[in-house]
Amino acid sequence: MKPIGLLVHGPEVIDEGEAEETIETLKEAGFEVEAALGGITGKTAVIDAGMRHVIDISKDMKPSEVVEDFVNRGVDFIVLVNHAKTEESGFMLGEGILRNFIYRGSAKDNLSFAQLEYSSRIIIRWLVKPGNENVYVKITGVFRAFEEREPHKLESRCKKDVHSDLMYREIRGVHPGEKIVVDGVVIGMSSHENKNNSVTLVAKAGKLVKIMGGTLINHNLEKLPPLDLEKEMIKTASVIRRTKPRTIGMDGVSRKGKRKKIACFFCTVENLFPKIEGRDADVEVAVAIGDDTTSIAGDLLKRFGIRMIGITDGDADGLINGIESGALEEYVKFLPPDSVIMRLKPERDDIIGERVKEEIFKGGEELELEGDVKKQCEDLKHRILDLAKEDIIGVLRSPTVKNEE
Repeated sequence: MKPIGLLVHGPEVIDEGEAEETIETLKEAGFEVEAALGGITGKTAVIDAGMRHVIDISKDMKPSEVVEDFVNRGVDFIVLVNHAKTEESGFMLGEGILRNFIYRGSAKDNLSFAQLEYSSRIIIRWLVKPGNENVYVKITGVFRAFEEREPHKLESRCKKDVHSDLMYREIRGVHPGEKIVVDGVVIGMSSHENKNNSVTLVAKAGKLVKIMGGTLINHNLEKLPPLDLEKEMIKTASVIRRTKPRTIGMDGVSRKGKRKKIACFFCTVENLFPKIEGRDADVEVAVAIGDDTTSIAGDLLKRFGIRMIGITDGDADGLINGIESGALEEYVKFLPPDSVIMRLKPERDDIIGERVKEEIFKGGEELELEGDVKKQCEDLKHRILDLAKEDIIGVLRSPTVKNEE
């Protein structure tokens, strides 16, 4: 029987044991299953569940890119497994992934695509290509508890006003007060008075200018490249991980042992995991810029025992459970051993981050550590503290691990 490509999305479906249930059910039915994570928010959940040998998290791909990768490798029946906050947002996710796959230049005739949506236990038949009908029938047979639902029509969510050159894109399934995330950047928030579960993003010449039904966070817009609203994968959430792991399995997370040792610089977490899993070097210390980047990176790095130097200014967007007020002490739970977080004056973390990148990392994102690695990490820490000293208003340190070298 032909293999099934299982596209796992988000931490919830992993934390609740539903991804594991899906894999086991498909295998018991005789299917060969290849599972891969789409996006970055579920990576720590896969590690916590001890499922790295089952769900591939080595590739840093958007969900539509995972679909494309499956198809290019000859796996043309893909099942998205997800646990959305609402049924409507589940539909929006499946539609968006499939639409982005097509926008990337791929023909929809090349694949079959179904969705197991655990939030309301429904199965959505997005596409079934000729010759795959029997596969879909067998899948619905083994997931009899799931109600079959008709898919949304694949249509553009964007409209352009030719007179003003403004582009409009409606985002549905949005709750009042939720954050709106584009390319990992929180660009705004839905209004608390918004009762119609939707917002509309307005852009001109690739730049966001307004959110109808919400407010923009203007200083975050500087972190975004020019946007194509038609193709962007846009998320809305209160926090990026709504669930907690049932168990935490830490087997196999050690990656020490390579001869080359490096320090890495990050403004976003998109490329963090590939660096950790890199085949040619061990990341010994990561420099993270920004409140949310620091907390997300720290939550992952502590699982690998990697030191972190975080540079924050207290403007966390609240996507991380446990960061409410943004007070420095809230970051204790995200701090790996032998690490430090610096709290700077308002709106100074990005500025100091740029100086660190230019003056210490010489404009790059990696710095090789030679000789005594522990001493090199301490030297790096002190160089950054010295560079930021005029702006530092607080420092949080974690205990040093003894005899680790």
